[in-house]
Amino acid sequence: MNKQEIYNKTIDTFEIGIWDINLKNNCISWDVNTKSFFEVSADFMPDFKNTLVFFNRKNLIQFKTLLQKAIENTVPVCGKFQIITTQKTIKHLECICQVEFIANQPLRFYGTFKDITLEQQRTSALELAIQKFSSVFSNANDAIENLGLLALVAAETKDCIIITDTEGKAIWANKAYRSLTDLSLEDIIGKEPDYISIGIETNFESIKKIRQALEKKQETKVVFQNYNKYKEKYWLELNITPVFDSKGNCTKFIGIGRDITATKEKEIELKHILEVSNQQNNKLLNFAHIVSHNIRSHTCNLQMVLNVIDETDAIDEKLSFIEMFKEGTEKLSKTIENLNEVITIQKNSKTKKTKVNLKSEIEKITAAFREKISITQSIPANVNINVIPDYLENIVYNLLTNAIKYQSHERFPVLDISYKTAEGFHVVSFKDNGLGINIQKNKHKLFGMYKTFHENEDAKGIGLFIAKNQIEAMKGKIEVESTEGLGSTFKLYFNEK
Repeated sequence: MNKQEIYNKTIDTFEIGIWDINLKNNCISWDVNTKSFFEVSADFMPDFKNTLVFFNRKNLIQFKTLLQKAIENTVPVCGKFQIITTQKTIKHLECICQVEFIANQPLRFYGTFKDITLEQQRTSALELAIQKFSSVFSNANDAIENLGLLALVAAETKDCIIITDTEGKAIWANKAYRSLTDLSLEDIIGKEPDYISIGIETNFESIKKIRQALEKKQETKVVFQNYNKYKEKYWLELNITPVFDSKGNCTKFIGIGRDITATKEKEIELKHILEVSNQQNNKLLNFAHIVSHNIRSHTCNLQMVLNVIDETDAIDEKLSFIEMFKEGTEKLSKTIENLNEVITIQKNSKTKKTKVNLKSEIEKITAAFREKISITQSIPANVNINVIPDYLENIVYNLLTNAIKYQSHERFPVLDISYKTAEGFHVVSFKDNGLGINIQKNKHKLFGMYKTFHENEDAKGIGLFIAKNQIEAMKGKIEVESTEGLGSTFKLYFNEK
């Protein structure tokens, strides 16, 4: 199944609406699902004026804030807000937003809508019911037997409910919670709910947020990845509410959770598709730039030289222009060669990877550079990774060459190579003490074809572009951190898949 088929299946399965705001031509477009959410006709043409009626002031600000977050983060962001449809129905929408930049300026916003009205209503109703039952519990001196009343109400709900004492130890959990975690009441009672749920991919900031809320006796809401009894992963959206007695003392905490694994996985998949689409757009822009600018420039120069040769009768003058013509054809050939290399990388993206010893490969590649730069490395000897060896060699070679080429004139060049694992990737960092890059100024140029950041005569602006394409062909990624005047750190993320 290709990306487009996955994309269409995702939209159909979860009734996801697509929207697009093009700032270049001031055009807004909605697909059929989005129009159904807003309860407008199929021929409705949204614009910047007629869409304002769907938002009150508060929700319009929320939507604009979401767009601003997308600009600041430069990655897909997610938010929720209300709308008022043409039929005066209040709906809750969940929105994913992605922004496309040209010359560091936002050119286009696009993303998805999902109608979560029923989910929101169900959660609100359940919270209200629990608040009512909580008051009963408090007035009855928090007797555990009264929890049976809540059990009767909560038994059939798909939402997970767990109640803890003021220390965070569980005193009751409903059937949905027990089914999700594969735990019995005996397993749960008297223990903290996270005693078996924390795993390697759990967001510890979310756990910290929960613990802080318990300490301060405050409400909180978190979304994080959890693990059941058998260490199987699931995503949980959890609302925690403290319950107080008539004297203002906290007597218990009630947690209402919802298994959002299917939705979250599709959201992650959709975000990935949006990111891939964005990457493809950037690559197309690069190719368009090369074809329209570089190749056109070379051919125009060659044509100009031919015209001059044709117009002069002096043999010596004709011969002098032959060298210029030769130089022009070499530049044109090199540009075409670079384009062909990138196309070849994309065609070879499914080439079978080979397991290599990372430390040995790095030492082999860096051996020829040790007289020109001081290199230290702390890669464990037992780390083996799956790569296309030629791509690994070329990527590391480019980073080494750049560390030497863009060294500071004030100090001897130093390169530190380190290793760690993160987010399921093998991460190899190359930290130099060279000229560095102004990231804020050159954000839109990073890893672009024929983009350079310094005045070096031998700077071609192709090495990092090729390196980025090669590591992405291996399902990895490359990132850079840099401070102008102090140096740069390039991080290579190698994917085992």
